[in-house]
Amino acid sequence: MPVFKRPVTDSEIDEELRTHLNMAIEDRIARGQSPEDARRSALLEFGNLRLKQEDVRSVWTWTVVEHLLADIRSGFQIVTRSPAISATAIALIALVIGGNTTIFSLVHGLLTKPAPAITAGGLVSLGWSVDRQPVHPVESYANYLDVAAQSRTVRPLLGFQFERFTLTYRDGSYAVHGAAVSPNYFETLGLALVRGRTFTEDEGRGSALTAVISNRVWIEHFQQRDEVIGQSIVVNGKPATIVGVAPPGFQGVWLAERSDVWVPIVAYARARGADRGIQDRTWGAIAMLGRLAPGASMSDARSELATIAARLESAYPESNKAKTVVPFPYSITAAGDSLLAQRGMQFLAIFQIITALTLLIVCANVANLMLARAVVRQREMAVRQSFGASRLRVVRLVLAEGIAISTGAWAVACLFAWGLGKVVAALMPPANGVPMTLDFTPDWKVIGYAMALAAVGTIAFTVGPAIRTWRQDLLPFLKAGEHGVVQGRSRLASGLVVLQLAFAVLLLASAGLAYRSLSLVNALDLGFNQRGILLVTVNSEGVPEGVRATLIDRMRDRLGSVVGVTAVSDARVPPKEFWSTEPVRVAGAQQPIMAERNTVGPEYLHTLGLTPKFGRELTTQDRTRTTTAALINENLAQAMWPGEMPVGRTLLVGGDPQPVEVVGVAPNAFFSGFRREERPYFIFLPRRSDARTSGETTFYIRYSGPLDTLGPAIGGALAEVDSRAPIVYMRTMETQLAEITSIARVMTTMLSLFAAASLLIAILGQYAVLAFIMKRRTRDFGVRMALGASAKQILGSVIREGLRLTALGLVIGSALSLVSGRALRSVLFGVTSTDPLTYGGVVVVLACASLVACWIPGWRASRVDPMEALREE
Repeated sequence: MPVFKRPVTDSEIDEELRTHLNMAIEDRIARGQSPEDARRSALLEFGNLRLKQEDVRSVWTWTVVEHLLADIRSGFQIVTRSPAISATAIALIALVIGGNTTIFSLVHGLLTKPAPAITAGGLVSLGWSVDRQPVHPVESYANYLDVAAQSRTVRPLLGFQFERFTLTYRDGSYAVHGAAVSPNYFETLGLALVRGRTFTEDEGRGSALTAVISNRVWIEHFQQRDEVIGQSIVVNGKPATIVGVAPPGFQGVWLAERSDVWVPIVAYARARGADRGIQDRTWGAIAMLGRLAPGASMSDARSELATIAARLESAYPESNKAKTVVPFPYSITAAGDSLLAQRGMQFLAIFQIITALTLLIVCANVANLMLARAVVRQREMAVRQSFGASRLRVVRLVLAEGIAISTGAWAVACLFAWGLGKVVAALMPPANGVPMTLDFTPDWKVIGYAMALAAVGTIAFTVGPAIRTWRQDLLPFLKAGEHGVVQGRSRLASGLVVLQLAFAVLLLASAGLAYRSLSLVNALDLGFNQRGILLVTVNSEGVPEGVRATLIDRMRDRLGSVVGVTAVSDARVPPKEFWSTEPVRVAGAQQPIMAERNTVGPEYLHTLGLTPKFGRELTTQDRTRTTTAALINENLAQAMWPGEMPVGRTLLVGGDPQPVEVVGVAPNAFFSGFRREERPYFIFLPRRSDARTSGETTFYIRYSGPLDTLGPAIGGALAEVDSRAPIVYMRTMETQLAEITSIARVMTTMLSLFAAASLLIAILGQYAVLAFIMKRRTRDFGVRMALGASAKQILGSVIREGLRLTALGLVIGSALSLVSGRALRSVLFGVTSTDPLTYGGVVVVLACASLVACWIPGWRASRVDPMEALREE
């Protein structure tokens, strides 16, 4: 039998009660009473038949559930009676819950979800920290092997290293992203290949170079042919055999990764002649992921890995001094060097707080709407209580109305979050030049989060009306007249308005600070003219190591002859959020300075449009000098030799100090993008002819004329020199620098939208409350005008009353902003969290908006007809 099914019906209960009543009447008649007296005495003994029915039903049925369902039905009926107010409340709550849910989807999608196609259960990422510094996601291959061999809590453990590959097949050469991986890479991630197999142990040890290609490469370059398995390709100039095809959607484990080719680490290193480097504890930038062993917890892994790190430090003190291994749950942004991976937690934490505040603002506004409706329904509620309804039952009706509104808002919010999640995913900027494929589709966790917000919202905006209904007296509302209906409401409503305004000030101040920071970044003088510079990155891994340096020189010379090109140089890496840093110090100094380092070619400063402050630029001859030459910026020169000439001095660079001679001082400029530091330090070294040349080089090309003809000409010129070094990407300097701040721009835009919405909601709430209060005081205004008050005086009194609420909200909101501004310090540029210009702008915006909200009710109050007002009861 179903749990909630009634074992007896209402008609059966009614029939049984009437049978007992008739038996009692017949018994009294038999004792000599008249039928009328017998019926009267029996009814007096029985009492109210309806109450008896309820008592019997409470024994045989689930009355609590029935009452709850009845209340909910009543709530939905009440909502439909006032469609305008209900639709407004549902729209407001749906908007804010949808926004909150979208932010939660971002958090969930970026910080907890795995990359597509990966089975994430039990996966953990391993990071390395030195002297308790921020965790670095990569380490040497030798350390990876030791941890993998010794760990019992994280098994299996995979390792991989990002690579840029030149993939050569019959239809040409292509620059692709890829990774050199351990043989257990795909098994550890729980990936089933769609064709072929993964790497064998022999292939992992380097017997022959094999490769697994992505599903995208299989479709675009091999037309999904089954015979792709066993096909020969050339990977960075080394022959390889395709043994498998990755599943659709999988292109790596990190957000900024778009791998298309995977090869075994050892086999790839040996093919390149780097056998000895495998055992070197400074070789490789290996990221590590593993699965917790059955029965192992994160705390177990943390304890064991700390022991392993201490063991490695004892065995290899030079390379592993003060290094610790830190496990943390895997996600698509659990590690990596993209801006989103580094600062995503800060941005998203800020937005979670902001959306929570917006929810409070909306709930306060809806609470005012509910209070207005409660005022209208006070007489109805009094009548209900006079007929026997308890205070609890009446309050339940108010809560049921809130549940009905929240349910509708929750359904609309889920649809809103689904659509907005698609839009945000499409608008996400690339990271490190790699398009990001993200899934923000709400799952059951997101839907549950939205439901929880709806429940919180129900409580938040029904507390006031429920308390109002609970505390109301019956007698004033049962009498004729309506004066008692509205007494005592304005204090609670005004308090809610102040709360809305305070939170709106907080959001406006946060948005203002973010906007000011971004404006300062956009207006920043980089120190050189970024217009007219084209960045062209090529991958020369397919070219033999011994001729790469010559190849780069030939390419630079050929580019210089292209029509429209006025200057050319090259660099190891293009401008980005930051370059790799190296400790730099003067001989004998104890404390080094961390400076950003890049390897550049001749005429680097000239191509940027700069001239050395002292000394000279790096030249081609610096590649073959006995002593390494170096170019430093003014900030570093002043820090090292304040007030002295730095040219000709010697610096020690790197952890294993390398002496370099300073040959020139560059002007201060933002060579690697936008920095929060006021005095960034840079050091530039030449590409040495006796050192291994990196396979990826970026040409800086100063040009004039249209890009639509220059781009193809540059591509053709590079292909003429060597087609084995394809272009990875081509972009203008402006585009490159814009990518650095793309996440900040997206976040600032979203923050501004939230702030604008919160201001609009707060101002509408202030207008609604003032309009209600002024409507209530119509008789008061009529009396005052009859006694000689002018329309201007009435208007002024209303505006002053409204602006008092504004001033109080402004004071509270400003105090909250100053306290919360500390959280924004780490993401602001060129502006403090107490920026007076920002707060001045907030005051002006809020005052103007609030003045409009106050003026409209005041204008209406000033036009009251005294005679009409005095006739009202």
